[in-house]
Amino acid sequence: MEYVFDLSGGRLCLDFANTLDGRASVARERLNSYADLVSWGRQAGTVSPSAARRLLEEASRHPRRAAAVLEQARELREAIYRIWVAEAHQELPPVEDVELLNSVLARALSHQRLDREGDRYALNWRDDDALESILWRVVKSAAELITSEEAKLVRQCEAFATSDCAWLFIDETRNRSRRWCSMASCGNRAKARRHYHRARKRPTEEASS
Repeated sequence: MEYVFDLSGGRLCLDFANTLDGRASVARERLNSYADLVSWGRQAGTVSPSAARRLLEEASRHPRRAAAVLEQARELREAIYRIWVAEAHQELPPVEDVELLNSVLARALSHQRLDREGDRYALNWRDDDALESILWRVVKSAAELITSEEAKLVRQCEAFATSDCAWLFIDETRNRSRRWCSMASCGNRAKARRHYHRARKRPTEEASS
């Protein structure tokens, strides 16, 4: 059965950084094969079903190249994750991670071109059948986010302190009060823990009064 990726990060690059679960304890890798990478791209809306079929066919013809792209994808993911954790905590990210982002970005942008579409020009991707094409959109998303005002809105799930969730997300709430990657998961668990501790504390307070 195909794994269903959680896409609650709010931006493509953050959703990509969240493809590794359990960073605070036992890591659970969600990109275990090139097919998983294609599946993520399709679910994230950057790879059409027809493009996904072509990429999988290309991967079956060139398994070593596909494996190399998968390894590159994981390295890029971890660099993006470390950069945004540093930014979220108002720290300087590792220089080598920024250099990796720049390296992949330079290759990605070389695959963009201007095309005439009706009465205007559009910036499109070429060589979409290249095995690494999924990463081009990810790295461009990371570059666009880190150079925008929205960079200040990237957060790390507060459940990191009490569970193994360490996901990233962009806080688009009006009062900038979002604390968890998902209220349905980490948010509800945090509320349940607070209720449990209050319930345990209450009998102790009553006994001492």
